[in-house]
Amino acid sequence: MTLVPGLAHALRSASGEFFEMGRYLIIGSLLAALMQTFISQESLKALASSPVNSVLVMAALAFVLSLCSTVDAFLALSFARAFTVGSILTFLTFGPMVDIKTTSMYLGMFRRRTVVYLVVLPLLISTLFGIWLNLNVRF
Repeated sequence: MTLVPGLAHALRSASGEFFEMGRYLIIGSLLAALMQTFISQESLKALASSPVNSVLVMAALAFVLSLCSTVDAFLALSFARAFTVGSILTFLTFGPMVDIKTTSMYLGMFRRRTVVYLVVLPLLISTLFGIWLNLNVRF
């Protein structure tokens, strides 16, 4: 008889997780749609034209948007036609590591110097790899 309560608990937990993550998926889809609607393709192409510029822009977007890694995939997909592969990978790797939320939490727990290291090191690693990828690998 412990099987039925266990299954009921598992279904309650799964439905709670589904609705929790569904909220972020909807927000991410909304942001992707808004960016595609209100940012012109010409301005995106201007930002994405340089292998270095595109990586820096996507790293800044990843930091500012403060989304979860699941939603980042939706936004990256909306930028896939305009931006380079290296910049998309920078967005997908830097965003989950460092964003506004985690930086503010870090500032509440650590000294400023430690927070600078926690933000700058992932930024440098992901942007340098993205730039290297853009300059050396052709897709």
